[in-house]
Amino acid sequence: MKNLLYLLLAASIFLFTQCMPAKLIRSADTNKETIRLWYEEGWNKRQNAALIPRVFHPEWTDGNPIQPESEGLAGMYELVKFYEEAFPDAHFTITHLFADETHAAVRYEVQATHKGDAFGIPATGKKFTSTGLVMYEMRDGKIYRSWQELDLMGIVNQLKD
Repeated sequence: MKNLLYLLLAASIFLFTQCMPAKLIRSADTNKETIRLWYEEGWNKRQNAALIPRVFHPEWTDGNPIQPESEGLAGMYELVKFYEEAFPDAHFTITHLFADETHAAVRYEVQATHKGDAFGIPATGKKFTSTGLVMYEMRDGKIYRSWQELDLMGIVNQLKD
């Protein structure tokens, strides 16, 4: 009898973990971890180049108005190179992170030093702080499409002062 109860319990657990709500929760958690990995290991620990194939879908496209031609893994490598040259010490703090099975959204705070040409401004050596929002469409736990809104005028004003 005891073995039968264990078998029924194991079967119930298996069925519960395979049901749609559980799969959706796992997908949302996977999407959150992908985004967290990108910011904490990629940007903050300078591991972007190594993480791009793991984090980004091969057909990734970007809605970023600063780099409108960015797409695919090659486009992400170019975008990362641009930011790493312009702001090599950028440090991101995730303040909000939301995800479901197909999308994720993050709000961040960033601190950086302007060491390379960016936004039409030659390197100033000035430090700045800013915030931004990024929405992601996710596929198979990877970033498929992204849209970023950042306080570009706030950054430009800090660099020009």
